[in-house]
Amino acid sequence: MNIKRWVVSQPDREKAAMIEKELGVTHLAALVLAGRGYSDPEEIRSFLAGELSSDDPFLLKDMDRAVERIHKAIDRGERIAIFGDYDVDGLTATTLMYRCLKGLGADVICSLPSRDTTGYGLSAEAIDSLAENGVGLIVTVDNGISAFDEAVYARSTGIDIVITDHHMVQDRIPDAIAVINPHREDDKSGFRDLAGVGVALKTAAALEGISVTEAVESYGFLAAIGTISDIMPMVSDNRLFVREGLAQMPYCGCPGIEALCETTGVDIESVNEMNVAFNLAPRLNAAGRMGNENLALELLLTEDEAEARRIAGEIDELNRQRQKVEQETTEKINSIISKDISYSSDPVFVVAAEGLHPGVMGIASSRLVDKYDKPAIVISLDGETAKGSGRSIEGFSLYNMLSSCSDLMEKFGGHDMAAGFTIRAEKIPELKDRIRQYCREHTEDYRIASIKIDAEVCSREVNEDEVRGLDILKPFGNCNCQPYFVVRNCMVEGIYPLGERHARISFRTGEKQFYGALFGTKPCQVPFDIGEKVDVVVSLSLYNGQIRTMVSVKVIDIRRASLTKEDIDSFEELRRLNMSGHCSENSLLRSDRNDAAEVYRCMARREVLVSCGAGLSGKIKDMPLGKILALLRVFAELGLAKREQVDGNKEIIVTVPTDTKKDLMDSPTFRAICKN
Repeated sequence: MNIKRWVVSQPDREKAAMIEKELGVTHLAALVLAGRGYSDPEEIRSFLAGELSSDDPFLLKDMDRAVERIHKAIDRGERIAIFGDYDVDGLTATTLMYRCLKGLGADVICSLPSRDTTGYGLSAEAIDSLAENGVGLIVTVDNGISAFDEAVYARSTGIDIVITDHHMVQDRIPDAIAVINPHREDDKSGFRDLAGVGVALKTAAALEGISVTEAVESYGFLAAIGTISDIMPMVSDNRLFVREGLAQMPYCGCPGIEALCETTGVDIESVNEMNVAFNLAPRLNAAGRMGNENLALELLLTEDEAEARRIAGEIDELNRQRQKVEQETTEKINSIISKDISYSSDPVFVVAAEGLHPGVMGIASSRLVDKYDKPAIVISLDGETAKGSGRSIEGFSLYNMLSSCSDLMEKFGGHDMAAGFTIRAEKIPELKDRIRQYCREHTEDYRIASIKIDAEVCSREVNEDEVRGLDILKPFGNCNCQPYFVVRNCMVEGIYPLGERHARISFRTGEKQFYGALFGTKPCQVPFDIGEKVDVVVSLSLYNGQIRTMVSVKVIDIRRASLTKEDIDSFEELRRLNMSGHCSENSLLRSDRNDAAEVYRCMARREVLVSCGAGLSGKIKDMPLGKILALLRVFAELGLAKREQVDGNKEIIVTVPTDTKKDLMDSPTFRAICKN
């Protein structure tokens, strides 16, 4: 469990009471709204309703040029190819554009890249194939903004391109008939954070000569699925797309969606954003990840119910295969990291290995970020070629970092939080060096992850009616997160298994007891003892039990109640030390030999969990947590300590007996933190 900085809102209770009275919302909902800066009732009503930045799709730059060229193709009977992507955003955008163009009478086909062969985006191979199929116009969805060479090549073959995309724009745009992307500097449409499917929806509105609101009535369910899956900010246009789209799901008229809900056990009558994110999207993604990207597209396009059920079953099986491959890949990557101490000091994980399945590299990167709380890039080696997929942490732009190394790559693109690239295998060592250099120069960019907490509450403030009242804030998502609350000074009364990989913790505050589910952490990995006082961050929902509806508590984060700001600041300094290799003269990490001896003695007396994080705070004199963890690393570098697995999945740090005297100055970490 990594340390995160808690940013606890202190909502004005009087303002919350006013909101509660004026709008008739519950106490907890009013606290959340007040804590998030809302006070004016009309502003709150506008937010809850969800309002478009504009109802006019032609405000998007180049929309007029795109519409003119596409309508010309329809009138001439030219074959149009929609070129999409194999992720859920790309699949839904492709489906939406296909429905639109087919409804306008176009001769239209769909084409997707192959994750295993051509990789993300347009390629010369794809253009040649479409040319052989008689295509005169390519319309991209959810890709194309970095297709510079491909746009030139397409034109040389006599094919025009219209690009619709939402990925970050570089210092130039491709030479295409039209480039629709809200991130263009000259775009004045008013809302930049659309998913690819959101851009496709607005393009469909323009093509059909209707407003964006009217287009949502036809395509909202596809926009909702793609927007949720791509983790776009749940505000403005996106909030409207998702809210209206989820409401459309029961009568969307899409046999594929209905079959997928049936296969996954999701009640289509009450589908919500969590169902989409954790049930539907992973399965739609699984087909592309396992090399059968067209299967998911067939599911979304089919109008035959029996065919839809058959395909949904195949996709569900592919998802099980994906889970197995994902587990094997994650274990392989973790094994590589555990055997090489240098990874612990690298600011960004860059892990390369032969034979990694390209469909799960992004997931493997995410697992590393979750476990170690630092950016991670996983690279699959295939002879002379290598493909990488990375994920980042809050406040550190993976896109900017890779942009600084783009001259080494054959292709790259993405967002601040996620990016992918293709590179020659021989250039990977230089890539690692350039990344280290970039991190040394951008140390101040780094911040440990933070959790935004809406309010501090007492357990007596939580009941069924209050939790149900939070539903008014839905749909939840990026920039409109499910509310988090902190409960202080809880005593840990019991720790129990929950399934095979999770824990259920019993807490007591005063006279009230409550249970919280801590997912992804086994009881043996919980770094707190029975009777310890902790602060716990929770999210709240309702669970429909067999007898009655109950409040369900999910533990988001937990730490020792005595954790100090100095502990947190020192932990952040340790992470910056990873990036720069040095620390300031007045750093909280500064140590001497006496500090090292004290930590070593303590470590020799007790098991120290590798994942302990906040569990170590206050354990060794008055040392801040970051200093303790830095000194543990010193001992590992000197061979005086090692990681060891016990009780299955419990990883601890233990001392290594030695007859040889070790010089602390032989440790790079100690040289960096040693007091002068």
